[in-house]
Amino acid sequence: MVHPGKPSRGCDCDEAVPSCSYCLKKRVKCPGYESQFDVAWRDQNLVAEKSVRRRKNATEKADRERIAGKQIVKLSSPSVARVLPQDFEGYALSFFFSSYILLPRDPDVQRGFLECLYPVWVQTDSTSPLRPAVAAVALCLLEAWSLVNQDLPLTLSHSQYLKGVAALRKCLQSTEDVGDDVLMASLVLDMYEGVRSFSMAKPNNSPHVSGTSALVEHRRRLPFASETSQRILLGARSQIVARALSNTEPVPLNVSTWADMTQDVPKTPGFRLDDLNMEIANFQALASRLISDTAVQDLSVWGILKQATELDQRLFAWTGTLPDDWAPTRVSGPECISQSVREAGLYQDHCDVYKSIFIANTLNSHCCLRINLQLTILACLKHLSNGNFDTALVTALEIIQELADTVCASIPYYLGDRITIGRIDDKTVQYPHFGGLPVPEDHQAGAAAFGGWFLATRLPVLLSPSVPLRVGQRQWIGGQMSRVRRIYYIRPHKAS
Repeated sequence: MVHPGKPSRGCDCDEAVPSCSYCLKKRVKCPGYESQFDVAWRDQNLVAEKSVRRRKNATEKADRERIAGKQIVKLSSPSVARVLPQDFEGYALSFFFSSYILLPRDPDVQRGFLECLYPVWVQTDSTSPLRPAVAAVALCLLEAWSLVNQDLPLTLSHSQYLKGVAALRKCLQSTEDVGDDVLMASLVLDMYEGVRSFSMAKPNNSPHVSGTSALVEHRRRLPFASETSQRILLGARSQIVARALSNTEPVPLNVSTWADMTQDVPKTPGFRLDDLNMEIANFQALASRLISDTAVQDLSVWGILKQATELDQRLFAWTGTLPDDWAPTRVSGPECISQSVREAGLYQDHCDVYKSIFIANTLNSHCCLRINLQLTILACLKHLSNGNFDTALVTALEIIQELADTVCASIPYYLGDRITIGRIDDKTVQYPHFGGLPVPEDHQAGAAAFGGWFLATRLPVLLSPSVPLRVGQRQWIGGQMSRVRRIYYIRPHKAS
């Protein structure tokens, strides 16, 4: 049992599992609590510091530390004890759920399959492939914040990943139908690949997205009857569509029918944007091939131009359907933006503050979608030889610039004044905020965990040479991308 942090009188708890060794010796009931995830609601710094002191006298500490210490660099790291926990995997799970999953959620905000992870996870047993899959992601994130050498052939996280893949394969070979945990395991394994790709600055070529699509079809015998099942399905759809957009490839045909099986889930703004994303992904995959063909006929280009314009208009109309509190608030002045935030990275004399970092990410995703459509419009206009398109060209360039400025204005909200790697729960980080009001604790937690991840998927769109920006802006954005790499200790992957 994991002790809640205040040992009973006379108990020098060492947090061993299933009971501390002191209690076993004394043959008394361990005063800990059975669910180690109650710790997810506590301050991780306090837990780590107390754990260090208690573990100094633990008899098994040396062996455990020698094994795990080969992979962990002993540096001050966020929510991670300077002396390694004996139950490193359990510690990683608590860290993962508290820092990434059990965050306050807005019913209007779509966080994908992650919002269903905890309720599904707690209902699984040790035979479920979801168990090692979640352990792999948890360990991978904790290793990343602890500065693990990801080039090692077998980190603790990768060992769990291999177990998850084997367990998933075993489930697929059985005659049983695919449950929520199996589908979720495929999504979590894909998340592991994404975290690894992010921390090593390499493309994510995970096979699990296509595997998830096949799993859904394999599950047709078991209806997606519960709201949780339907949310998982929508999370899978969102992940598949995002990958198709990233790779400029069409969405698998079967994915377009999944929304018909999710009648119990409220249609949030993110859900409606994913509907548009599917159409845009399929359109961009076709348009990119046609426009790259120098022999393509003007008639075909006119068709692409018309469709791109229509999709862009629908994206613009989507913003009119958003709740009022989704609109960002523009702030400026020292009462809202500290000097340290300005020095870390402020593009103009203002920045935007949002209701939540997940709303900011959805709106930035929308900006990047429109930028790519405007690039398609520009390519079509330049291809057409007949006609005067000066006004249309200027309009497209102005829209791109406005959207790029919007994304740049959100960067301080994501990163605050962080400029280098630090603790994930560092409460001294300054963020832009409304004048006279403190930065919400929810934002400090969410921004540290997800800020770099979100920006790493948006900023490359602006850094593309095909995106026309004002003088100096691309260099500034490149500097902010380098800042993200420093904060999250992203090291370019060394090709073998």
